[in-house]
Parts: sequence; C-alpha cells; structure tokens
Amino acid sequence: MPNFTNLIAGPAGLVALVVANYRCGHCASETEARTDQHGNPHLVIHHDDGCPVLAGTLSSLPDTLRATGSTS
Repeated sequence: MPNFTNLIAGPAGLVALVVANYRCGHCASETEARTDQHGNPHLVIHHDDGCPVLAGTLSSLPDTLRATGSTS
C-alpha cells in the first residue's frame, strides 16, 4: 500500500464541508472525520488500491476544491 497523504487544514467548518462532500474522481473512496488529542479535525480518505491519487500520481486538489464549492 502506498504511503501517501494530503493534509487539509483550516477552520473546522471548512474541514467539515470537505468531509461531507469529498468524492475522488478516480475511485470509490470513503471519507472519515477524526479529531486528534488536541481537538484538531482531520479528514481521512480511504482510496481504493491502485487509485492514482493514493499513489501520488494525480493531485487531490481538483476533488478538494469541488468539495468546498470552489471553482477556481
């Protein structure tokens, strides 16, 4: 399994928006919200094996922008 991750940081409301709306354009990934011991929200994306985003071949930025409602 590739060791690749993205960090999504920002206000809790923004992280919650991404958690609710993130869809990988290349696999049937599932998202999970977690809160660390310091109270910081985190988004965990469970990409399918072989997903080019998981491998780091393609960026997750377009999917992340779509999840936030940004178009540019």
